[in-house]
Amino acid sequence: MDLLKKILLAASLGVAMIATAPVSMAAGKIEKATVAEVVEAIKETIKLSEESLAAIESGADKKSILDLLKRTKQSSKRIESNIVDRLRQTANARVSKARSAVKKDDKETAVAFMTEAVQRFKDIQKKHSSF
Repeated sequence: MDLLKKILLAASLGVAMIATAPVSMAAGKIEKATVAEVVEAIKETIKLSEESLAAIESGADKKSILDLLKRTKQSSKRIESNIVDRLRQTANARVSKARSAVKKDDKETAVAFMTEAVQRFKDIQKKHSSF
C-alpha cells in the first residue's frame, strides 16, 4: 500500500510539472526584436549614456545621476542582437562600475567608466550597422 501511495504521488507531481511548464515558458517574450527596433534601442541607449556622462561631469545631484544610469542600463537591455551581445555586456559592466563610483562620490572614476561605456555603446552601433 505504501508503494502504491508513493507511485501515485510521483505520477501526480510529474503530471503537474509537465502541465505547468508550457504556461510558465509562454510568459516570457516570444517575438524577436526587428532590426529597426534594435537600431532604435541602440540610439536611445547612446543618448541616455551621453546624458549620464554629462550629468556626472556637471556635478548634478546623486539621485538624478543614479536614475539616469539605471535608465541607461534598462535601455540597453532592449538591444537584442547576438552580434553585439558581448559588447553590450561589457558596456553594461562599465555602467555598473560608474554607478558604484557615483554612490561612493568618486567623480573621476565614474567619468572614466562612463566615457568607456559611451564608447562601447558607439562600438555596438558601428558593429551592428556593419553586419
